[in-house]
Amino acid sequence: MPHLRHRYLTPLVKKGLTHKGVVGIFGHRQVGKTTLIEGITNNYTTLDSTIQRERANSSPASFVSGLCELPKSLPAAIDECQLAPPLFPEIKEYIRTHKKPGQLILSGSVRFSSRKAIRESLTGRMLSYELLPFSISELEEKPINRLVLKLLHSKGFQSKDFTSKKALGFERHSLAKKYLTLGGLPGICFVRDSRDRKDLIESQLDLILDRDLRLVCETEVPLPQLRSLARLIAQNQNKPLNYSEISRKSRISTPTLKKIIRGLESIFFVRILSTHGNESRPVVFLEDQGEATYLAQGTYDEIDDLERICFAHIRVPLSYEPGLSFEIHQYRQQGGAYLPFMVQSEGNVLGFMCSTEEKPSLGAIRSADSFKKNFPGAKVVHLHTGTRTEIIAPDEMTLPIELIF
Repeated sequence: MPHLRHRYLTPLVKKGLTHKGVVGIFGHRQVGKTTLIEGITNNYTTLDSTIQRERANSSPASFVSGLCELPKSLPAAIDECQLAPPLFPEIKEYIRTHKKPGQLILSGSVRFSSRKAIRESLTGRMLSYELLPFSISELEEKPINRLVLKLLHSKGFQSKDFTSKKALGFERHSLAKKYLTLGGLPGICFVRDSRDRKDLIESQLDLILDRDLRLVCETEVPLPQLRSLARLIAQNQNKPLNYSEISRKSRISTPTLKKIIRGLESIFFVRILSTHGNESRPVVFLEDQGEATYLAQGTYDEIDDLERICFAHIRVPLSYEPGLSFEIHQYRQQGGAYLPFMVQSEGNVLGFMCSTEEKPSLGAIRSADSFKKNFPGAKVVHLHTGTRTEIIAPDEMTLPIELIF
């Protein structure tokens, strides 16, 4: 099939199956979980099937044992597993009494941490992985781009050995422009006909907002109002959350609005980034920038585009690096200092800024200085649309943004 790609997560899942009885794969709806699983096992069932869902809910013990005890068919895989909560105590008991790795793959579009019964059943018993939307290098079937890891772990920017390929310049990078329009969800981004793609996005949004969201968030807000809220969130992506303004425009009370946004993060539709600095309000990014483009309806400017493609790509090598613990935040000071992304991992702190100019502006330099003052030992990378790499200082450099894709 033309849309099949090797997923960077696959080796981690296979390795995890050699250590744990249960491995979980979670992520945005249509992000490619099913295709990844079918490349690992042929013992697959989905609870999107009404018949299978009814079996799982009515006879969970026999459902689990029936899948796991098929001869020579391990691991068994249950997709959209969150649709049958009675399964999880039975999975816990089955794994307790069948102490063998690689027995079961669970996948779904809901974070288990958002559902108490599931979380309590599988804490410590499952290795959990998140499948992100495609990156550009993954779409192009290239090896994972580890430049962000190299920058993060570098003791200092002493040389120009951070560039493994020649930059063409962002304006000539047609794949980047295409990526911002189509996103990285394989069920959508490979569809060439714009009308068909629009229909798929519309139906997916309805399913996300009218079914998935209500699994983790008790709300009676009608679908048209939730659709309007999704547009507002996309249009205000990467802006400090102003709950009062969004509440007024969406006609949803502030307490309900906060609950819904947390629910949207639980179903992998958005990602909430906390802020460091004296600006305490968090910011929100949509997980898939194709959906963001569709919902925002032309409200993004050039810097917005750079920052959202940066968001989509800096987390890929971090998320798929075995054993790496990391956090991504934003740095904002009410006086104007601003870095859209800061990565913290194992004592390392790395900040990213985005610009249309190769040479950092005075404001960018001041933001970097403010950031480094507040985080001693931190490094800063100025990502730009040009082609030159320059070491400004041992802890600060400029880099063409396309080199992180």
